[in-house]
This record gives sequence, structure tokens and C-alpha cells, in this order.
Amino acid sequence: MFSHIWNIWRKELMDTIRDKKAFRQALLVPLLVGVVYAVMNPLLTTLVRSKAGGELAIPVQGAEHAPPELTAVLAQFDIRLVPFDADMAEVIAAGEEMAGLILPADFAQKIAAGEPASLELLVNPTSGGLFGGGISLDRLEVALEAFNREIVRARLVAREIDPALMNPVKLDTRDLSTPAQRAGLFASFMLPTLVGVVIVQGGLFIAIDVTAGEKERHTLEALLVTPTSDAEVFLGKLAAVFTMSTLPIVLTLMGYWAASNALPASMTQGAVLPLGAVLAAIAMTLPLALFVNVGRLVSGVRTKTFKDAQGASVPVNLGVVFTAMAAAFVPPSNAALFAVPIYGTSAVIGSLAVSGSAPLAQIALSVGGSLVGAAVGIAIALKLFNRERLLYSA
Repeated sequence: MFSHIWNIWRKELMDTIRDKKAFRQALLVPLLVGVVYAVMNPLLTTLVRSKAGGELAIPVQGAEHAPPELTAVLAQFDIRLVPFDADMAEVIAAGEEMAGLILPADFAQKIAAGEPASLELLVNPTSGGLFGGGISLDRLEVALEAFNREIVRARLVAREIDPALMNPVKLDTRDLSTPAQRAGLFASFMLPTLVGVVIVQGGLFIAIDVTAGEKERHTLEALLVTPTSDAEVFLGKLAAVFTMSTLPIVLTLMGYWAASNALPASMTQGAVLPLGAVLAAIAMTLPLALFVNVGRLVSGVRTKTFKDAQGASVPVNLGVVFTAMAAAFVPPSNAALFAVPIYGTSAVIGSLAVSGSAPLAQIALSVGGSLVGAAVGIAIALKLFNRERLLYSA
């Protein structure tokens, strides 16, 4: 039995390697993807951080009505009011500016008289694209809250009331996250998504080629007249597909690790995955790749042409990638969810990206879930993988 599986595995690998151009692409593209993702993560993080820091210049209509107290408080938060004479609503609606502030003429008088005063903030969050906006509205809100506290404090003191009475409970917050954890937060989304993309693309070509491709070329019949059993044919092809899918996984994650370690510390902020974390991610991803490849072979054997098989693989591809992305937005709420194939593995890889480690129980559950899923898939596939279906199903 094992000799037949070995021969089929070797035959499928040799057929794949003979296409030298496709084989080179299968090795080079995953490596480049890993490098690009590794560089993209700190670049986007730096871009977001640069938008949040630095001087914030806000276009203002009626800047002359701003009291000195407001200007002073805004300056503490590195916010500068820039006089604006054009039609602010029209400019912001057109996306030329992201936000603008309107101060009414009686703003300073109402503040001085102890009356309620209001500001109008016009915003267009689509201005400048996803990362192109130059206005940090959170910082502006914090600055205005500080200005409000200053005004309230001054009014209480004028009435000989202790300002501390307005704040009976003081909340002191300590941020215990490290710079590396904060810098790796974006990678916790990027890395699981990257793994999902590599899994669906890594063994796609060979999985289709050894099923629908051989049907279309009419080379499958020669294999089926040999003494090998249906199970041996399936396991041999699965071994070949799994072997070819492991190469992109290893190359992508190792490329990601090498490129992130080559970047200057000023870009990564210390958010560099240790080699042990990368090896753990590879070890967790391989059982998941086996699970996905079983589904690919089942999908491929039910089609007759290469083109049909490509269309049939789209739901599998989308399911894997979307589930990997979902783990970044909705982390597992209990330990059992880590055993869900794709979802649990992606969640653990996200934890590795942030802290460089993950609880062994979560790793064991994610690997176990993938292996159980692959075993169930193989059992189902062996029922479907028979000579009649291989030759005549559509």
C-alpha cells in the first residue's frame, strides 16, 4: 500500500516540478509576499502613528472669536487654529479638507458671562482616504474636554466652591502594554490574513491539476487501470498536494520573519516575531493546510475541467480567508472555539503577532481541531473518491 502511495506522490510531484516556470513562481511569489507583508505592517503602523502625532492644524471660521484660554489649552495638545475664509461646508463636502471648526461671534462673550456656548465641527472622514486624513478628532475632543474642565474650575473658584467636589472619584489609568505589543497590534490582523491567503493559494494549482486537470487531459485513466486502490490514489495525490502547499507556508512565514528582523528598530518599535513564534505558526498552519487540501481534492474530483475546478474552489478560498479575518475582529470567547479549524488557528497566530507567544492549551486545541477536521474530511473523501466518480462525475 505505502509503495503505491509513494509512487503516486512522486509522480505528481515530478509532473509539477517539470513545469519549471510555474514551480519557480510557486517558490518566489510566497517569499515576496511574506517580505511585502513584513514591510507593510510597520509602514502602516508608522503612518497611523504619524497622523496621530505632530502638530494638528484645524481650519477655523471665526478664529478671531476664540478666547485666549481656548487657544492656550489647544496649544497644550499641539493644536493650532488656522483662519479659513472660504465656504468651509463646500470645501469639506468636496473632500478638500477633512474637518473644520466654526466659532460663533458671541462665543467668547458667552464664556465670559458664564452662559452655555457651542462650537460647530464640520467633518468628512472620507477625505484623504483610509490613512490620508490629517485631523485627529479624538485629540480635538480631549482638548475641548480639558478646556471645559478649566472653565468649570474657574467658575467654581469664583463662587468659592471647591472644584474637587465635581470629581469625587479620580481614575488613574496605567498602560501596561509594551511598545512591541502596540506596534504588533496591526500585525495581529495582517498575519492571520496572510496565512489564510497562502493556504488557499499554495496548493490550489496542484490540487486542481491532479483531479480536474488530469480528467481534462485524459491522463487519469492510465492511473486508474493500475493495481492501486481508490484510497491509495487519493492518499498519494493528497500527499503531493500537501507537500507543495507546505513550501509556500514555510517560505512566506520565514520571509516575513527575515524581513521584519532586517528592518530598523525605528520602524518596527520592537515588534519583531521571535523565531520560535514563527516556527510555532508554521507548525499550527500545516495541519490546517491538510484540512483545506482535503476539501480541495473533494471539490476538484467533482468537476471535469480545470476551469470548472477553479470556479468550484472560489467558495473554499473565500471561506478560509474570511474566517481568518473574522478571528482578528471577533476573538474566541471560550477555549472550545480554539478547536474550530481556521478560526482557532488564526486567533492563536494573532496572539503570536502581538506578544510573541501563546498559551500551550490554545495551540494544542487549534492543532487538534485541524487534525480532527482533516481526519473527518479524509474519511468523507474516501467515500467519494472512487473510479466511477473520478471518470464520469461533473
